[in-house]
Amino acid sequence: MGLEEMLRRRRENGVNLGVEAVRYVAVHMRIEKDWMIHCKKLEQRLNISEICSSKEEIVERVGNIVGLKTPIVIYLAVADDLVEDKSVVVGGWKWKWKEGMVAVEKKKLGVFDMYKKKAYLIQSAIDYEVCLRADVFVGNSFSTFSSLVVLDRTQRMKRMGLGGVGEDGYCGLDVRWPSYAYNLQGEAKGARAWAANMSHLNLQAISYGSNHISCP
Repeated sequence: MGLEEMLRRRRENGVNLGVEAVRYVAVHMRIEKDWMIHCKKLEQRLNISEICSSKEEIVERVGNIVGLKTPIVIYLAVADDLVEDKSVVVGGWKWKWKEGMVAVEKKKLGVFDMYKKKAYLIQSAIDYEVCLRADVFVGNSFSTFSSLVVLDRTQRMKRMGLGGVGEDGYCGLDVRWPSYAYNLQGEAKGARAWAANMSHLNLQAISYGSNHISCP
């Protein structure tokens, strides 16, 4: 099992929803215990409060993205230990997702048993490609994984001439591969639009660990 199998089953979920052109949002959820410990220490050290996000905050900000049409599939890119936690989508906080948003992860797609047999780096590569191909990507701007996905999506739009004028010409749902940061509040209490700022001289701001993103 690989990327194509996961995408096929994601498409089937969309068909079951009656979605004509199957679209999906990929959400990279950084809520693991080790991450929460790390991000809280980082917030203290940097004296900022926009790094950590709870499950509830992520769900709320994804649901409040202005202009995001439903019904739509929400693919949760989560760590293996969270996949085992049924509260991620079943019987826990699934009901908090906005109406028309159907959350799925590897176990619900029926591919987890095959997925977990892969080496850790292969698992990460599969999730990376699923996030990269998503109609909309939502991640944490202090996560290296999320930042690299946004960097790749921004670069693809630049190469194909699909953006607008200036760095913020790659922001919002009107672009081909929009991205958002759920740890930063944007319009209408939704996740903030996010694109990699390729003109920034600081590598950290481009590829990992920053709340300075190029979208207003």
